[in-house]
Amino acid sequence: MNTTAKVFKKERVKKDASAIVDVREQKQASQYARSLIEASLDPLVTISPDGKITDVNEATIKVTGIPREKLIGTDFSNYFTEPNKAREGYRQVFANGFVTDYPLTIRHKDGRLTDVLYNASVYKDVQGNVLGVFAAARDVTEQKKAEAQIAEQRTKELERLAELERFQTLTVGRELKMIELKKEIEELKKENEELKKIISEKGGLP
Repeated sequence: MNTTAKVFKKERVKKDASAIVDVREQKQASQYARSLIEASLDPLVTISPDGKITDVNEATIKVTGIPREKLIGTDFSNYFTEPNKAREGYRQVFANGFVTDYPLTIRHKDGRLTDVLYNASVYKDVQGNVLGVFAAARDVTEQKKAEAQIAEQRTKELERLAELERFQTLTVGRELKMIELKKEIEELKKENEELKKIISEKGGLP
């Protein structure tokens, strides 16, 4: 084997080794990314430009009650109480690049509802072409329940306050009437005393 052939072979071996390392690193990076996605307690999903689910994590499976293989390839909007609103949400992401705190309600297959706020953005390839949408949902069910309880308590307090104000108005009204009545009685007493005095001065009635 001549020198040129040896050099060529050596360079080829280097390239093959480099390619193997690149593939291995890409695989490790992919596994690392997947482990991060699966570790998230928030439902995560990727959506294609035509609105189909391309990937989900375990949290999404739990909140919908549907296996990964049955979720992938289906319409993202199918799993919400307001499909049109969900569809409008991911369309906004494709149009504007992102959405923040977009409110939706996920429906579990058994009917349970989970209120969420979605934060989503587009993701791209190395050339900058949009491949799809990455969306993360934050469960706010308990927060909404607490807000509803506070609002209910506030309503009760306002109703009680209005009731007390009505009672106070009635009480004040009665007190004013009593004051006026006492004044009238005093005036009648005064007139009666004056009348007695006049009669006494005239020596009594004829």
